[in-house]
Amino acid sequence: MKPIFFKPAYKNVIWGGTNISKIFKRNIIGDNIGESWELSAHPNGLSEIKNKELNRANLLELFSDQKRRKEIFGKHCENMDKFPILIKFIDANKKLSIQVHPDDEYAKKNENDSGKNEVWYVMDCKDDAKIIYGFKDNVTRKNLKDAINDIENNVRYLEVHKGDFISIPSGTVHAILDGILICEIQQSCDVTYRVYDWNRLDKSGKPRETHVQKALDVINLENNEKIQNYNDITSNISIYKSDVFNIDMMKVDGIKEEVSNEDSFYAYIILEGEGTVKTSDFENSINKGSTFLIPATLGKYTITGNLKMMKIWV
Repeated sequence: MKPIFFKPAYKNVIWGGTNISKIFKRNIIGDNIGESWELSAHPNGLSEIKNKELNRANLLELFSDQKRRKEIFGKHCENMDKFPILIKFIDANKKLSIQVHPDDEYAKKNENDSGKNEVWYVMDCKDDAKIIYGFKDNVTRKNLKDAINDIENNVRYLEVHKGDFISIPSGTVHAILDGILICEIQQSCDVTYRVYDWNRLDKSGKPRETHVQKALDVINLENNEKIQNYNDITSNISIYKSDVFNIDMMKVDGIKEEVSNEDSFYAYIILEGEGTVKTSDFENSINKGSTFLIPATLGKYTITGNLKMMKIWV
């Protein structure tokens, strides 16, 4: 067992930019890269596996290997029908559509997929950066259709800053606005109901499709936003717990000894700094933007350097 590294899947979109290439020092072709799927077993964007000894092309192939699933991904994943999480970077050079995601029950019935709860960590942003999160308090189920017809004036705009962490439960209307680079951890789902797209046109000169009726079915009007800032953490803390995945925020200053857990894999995202991850017979450099997976039965491993990172497990 060794730490597993991946090649991300990049998405060229009309609202994307060049920050993923610039900030993470990657050679990416294209000026409109909006998403980098760093850890994904979703068919719409598969993460290729760098570790040749695993003899698997991508994360989906590896997770589909029933003989090795428990060994690599842990007891909690043994009977899952798909890899549970998806980690991506989002470069909102321009504002994204106002959108909403279904919960598990609705998605299973109507999309043959899981629902989508997600969380955001703001890796960088302009000074006056904002997101859209939910509707204003005067919007009710009774007047929701009318509110959507004038949605720009009926949603809530919240300021965000570097280091902010925001939970976006399924059913929450939301949008990342321009000038924000985000790390997103979500359920492995690619179902998005676009409510409003700012009247813009795609490459063919046509408006992008919206899904207002489905959005009306799943919108939850409760506003449960909790923006926490973790820009200056000095210790390791738990920042998110759910039935789907859990997240710790971690700070490394020197050497940190860790041990894997047979219940679950650990996925790490490096948010700041540089260093190495090593075992008795393996060593690999890590830096801002690195994402890697610690197999459930790996055993002891060491992370060294000056690093700020998130650790995700199920």
